[in-house]
This record gives sequence, C-alpha cells and structure tokens, in this order.
Amino acid sequence: MEADAYADEVGPSAGRPLNLRQIEVFRAIMMAGSISGAGRMLHVSQPAVSRVLALTETRLGYRLFERVKSRLSPTAEARRLYAEVEQVYGGIQRVNDLAASLGQSGAGMLKIVASASFGQRLIPMALERFRGRNAGARVDYRSVTFDELAAYFLSGQADIGISMQPPDHPNLTSVRLAQVPVICVLPPGHPLASHDAILPEDFSSAAWIGYPRDTPLGRALQSFFGDGPRCAAAIEVHSPVTACSFVQQGLGPALVDAWCVTPDQAAHMALRPIKPEASVEIWATHSNLTAPPLLARRFLAAVKKTLEGQVLPGVAPG
Repeated sequence: MEADAYADEVGPSAGRPLNLRQIEVFRAIMMAGSISGAGRMLHVSQPAVSRVLALTETRLGYRLFERVKSRLSPTAEARRLYAEVEQVYGGIQRVNDLAASLGQSGAGMLKIVASASFGQRLIPMALERFRGRNAGARVDYRSVTFDELAAYFLSGQADIGISMQPPDHPNLTSVRLAQVPVICVLPPGHPLASHDAILPEDFSSAAWIGYPRDTPLGRALQSFFGDGPRCAAAIEVHSPVTACSFVQQGLGPALVDAWCVTPDQAAHMALRPIKPEASVEIWATHSNLTAPPLLARRFLAAVKKTLEGQVLPGVAPG
C-alpha cells in the first residue's frame, strides 16, 4: 500500500509549520486549479510544484487535494486554509499598494514646525516646490518658538523643524542648512534711511525695536553691538515677524533676518545692510529615535533647493 493511502490517519510530521514557499504554491494551485497552471503562474516546472505540494501535505499530515482522473479537487481542509491564506495575501497587497502610493505620489501627512521668521517666505516657497512633486501629501504646519521646538518632536507632533538654532536634546539631530544676513528695516522716510549702511552707533539715540538677549536674534546681534547698544531698545519683541509689523507702523527701525521680509513688506519699508555684518543660521531638525519619513526628506530637499541662489530683500546678489 502506498504511503499516501493512510497519510490522513498519521497526523502531521513533527508539527512543522509551513514556509512561505509552500503557502505560495498552495495558493497558486487553488487559483489555477491544476499543477501545470500553478507552475505557469509561478514560472517554475510542473515537477517542482508537485514536489512542494507533496512536502506540504506530508508536513500537515492530511491531503489538500484529491486526485480524480488527473484533476485536483481541493479538500474541505484546503478550502478553509485557502480562506485564511487569501486574507494574508490581501493584507500584503494593501501594504504594497500603500508603499507604492507613498513612493509615487507622496501620500500621507507631513508635520512641519518652524520659527515664525521662516514661515513668511522660506516655508511657503519650499512647500510650493514640495507639493509640485507630492500633490497627494497633506501638510500640518505650525509656527513655534524656539523654546517649544523640542517638545513638538518628543510628543510626535513634528517630522521636521526649521529654526535659527538647533535645539539641544539627545534625541534630536540638527543639520545646518544656510547662513542668512541680518538687515535693518526702517519706516519710509526715517532719518536713517538716508544711510547706505546702518552702524551700531546709529542706534545711540533713535527709538528702535530690539529683542531679549536670550532669543536667537538677540544672540546673533551681540557681535554687531559689541558691549551692547548705547541706547536700549524702546520696544522688545520675540520675533522678527513682529518687528517688521511694528516697523510698518512707524514705531522705529529693527534688525531682522533677510528671509523674514516678504516682497510686499519690502515695498513699504526701507531696507539697508548693516556694518559690521551679522547673520543667523538656518537649521533643520528631526528626531533621531527613528529615521525621518520619506515626506520629511523630500521637504528638506525642497528647502535646500529653495535656499540655493535666492536673492534676498536688502541683500546685494553674490
């Protein structure tokens, strides 16, 4: 008597599980309805499929197919097993569909946090470039202060951050992208607007708009003022964006980074370089607990492209 005549009565062989290849061959036979059809689906020979099926049935300890006149008829066990296998393959297909969607159309949510200064021009310009190639992506943008930056990453509310200085945290990694000149913005008709360049001593008597020393711009301007301005700022703000708004209201001149001035603002203010020169930096930050998502990497590339070759208001080209 042949061994397979009583295979159903002996139980599984050492309880060994099926491997992925055996599951793949079983599924192909169920779909094709024959050994030869499964071989064509899998691009393998008919004997190879037969060998895998025989090993599969030996491992299981029961038949998956009845051989009736050279045809295969699935057993009740095979039909139940096939239902589970199709669920697994359905999940695999969904994973593949999502992977293709993320790679091809840039689907998903990108969470960006940035200093208000860069939300005026840099972020919108970079997003325009980014969305040109990732039209399916959704964006959650938040303007945050430097002190808030780290908390957004640690709470999972940010994928990428753009700021004037890198946050000091062991779970965050920052990359320096560029250096941006500081310029002086003045109300139209202000006496200092007649100067070709603004010097530290020009702030010795004029009412002007400044920043606390512990802010990114406050620190950047320490080299410009040296021992400190001869006349304290009449108004202190915490963002160059606010400073520009105050300047437009005629409250006095301010020192800001060139990226925070929009073309519309530049048309309604006088812009002058400063001497000695001062600058702020642009940093990109992401969590180092996991790799940055694809959309964050693409957005960072868009930011770098946007920074290249830009002529900034109040800054001479070159």
